[in-house]
Amino acid sequence: MADPLTPALAGDARFTLLCELLDQSLADLDLNAMLVYLIDLVKPRLLPHLADQFSLLDEAAWQLAESEQAKRNLIKNAIELHRFKGTPWAIREVIYLLGFGEVTLQEGPQTQADDQPSPPTLWPLYRVILKRSITNDQAVLLRRVLLSVAPARCRLVSLDYQAVAIRYNAVARYDGQYNHGSS
Repeated sequence: MADPLTPALAGDARFTLLCELLDQSLADLDLNAMLVYLIDLVKPRLLPHLADQFSLLDEAAWQLAESEQAKRNLIKNAIELHRFKGTPWAIREVIYLLGFGEVTLQEGPQTQADDQPSPPTLWPLYRVILKRSITNDQAVLLRRVLLSVAPARCRLVSLDYQAVAIRYNAVARYDGQYNHGSS
């Protein structure tokens, strides 16, 4: 009776040669070069070098990623973001990866106020509704990020965070850093 653990292709001479070839090449493979892609284990000082491999250093997203975790998230998801660039998913995902949380997108006629008639030319417009407030300089960088991620035919109407209250607890000051909910 045959051993149940023996692979079905063990009797095939071509398969045996392939296994021998793999054993030889894997023995010569330097795995240390592969360890750099374990993004969560890489030292923080090496993150810019990894970002440069994915052309992230020149992007506004890298400047907007303020925390180490946000930078790691951008590097880990750079290929997928590039793959789905130009989709609503990419807009939501890049904002989430940068640490701004979940957002709502309003597209087309929804971007217009209710009391105004919606002309047919509104279809390429969109609005991002954030669930946390952002500073004016973050809004400028986020607009640049969305220019590179959103569909080229679409135009951002506003970054809206009017539903998010800015508390009077000395965190946000009246120094022009924040505005009143839309930028």
